[in-house]
Amino acid sequence: MTASSLLRNLHPIAVYFALSVLILSGCGSGQPVRVLPEGSTAIIASLGGPIQPSRSPIGFVPYLTAGIEHGITDDVTVHGNLHLLMAFFAVGGIDIGASGRLWRQNDALPEVTASARLIGFMKFGDPVSPRLYPDVSLNASWEVADRTLAYIGTHTTFQWKPGEVFISPFVGVQFPLSSRFSLQTELIWQAANHDTRVGLFEGLSSIGGMGSFGGFVAGVFTL
Repeated sequence: MTASSLLRNLHPIAVYFALSVLILSGCGSGQPVRVLPEGSTAIIASLGGPIQPSRSPIGFVPYLTAGIEHGITDDVTVHGNLHLLMAFFAVGGIDIGASGRLWRQNDALPEVTASARLIGFMKFGDPVSPRLYPDVSLNASWEVADRTLAYIGTHTTFQWKPGEVFISPFVGVQFPLSSRFSLQTELIWQAANHDTRVGLFEGLSSIGGMGSFGGFVAGVFTL
């Protein structure tokens, strides 16, 4: 099944729901769990979305991003992603930002990483209507085995008009499959502070009527 045919088969409410919530809750695993060493570069691709087995033939509404990360110092990494699924809806999507290490792991005390980025969308052929969403995140991570990280954190995403704040806690694991390639799996409660039981969202994949439960898988390849 091609991506375009898959999207056509998705329930339209589910698609709108997925795009709306994803835009306002961090849009997937496109940021490093920890910063990269100075001079290191990695390519990352992420696939996931709200889990909706009753509305999607694959069990979730897919959202795809791909991007790059680069360590400019041992404590700061810059990153950017293209939001590839949005192109099927004639919308260009991109995010750029940076992550910084606040402190290193010390025995049982986790390493803490803060990130800030700007998420932007613009409809093709309509350059006067871009939409920008600032997003900040904070995560704590533990190296539980060699190059294997368990982490927990939250995104906070801001919408200008109307003025809204969307909080999206997440938990995940990143583990190596080879010397250069790692896999990152993440569960996220998107827009957890917003009631999604009524209206267009219909409570799809919400937790207690709030937000949307989703999952992501990301591949990280170090160059």
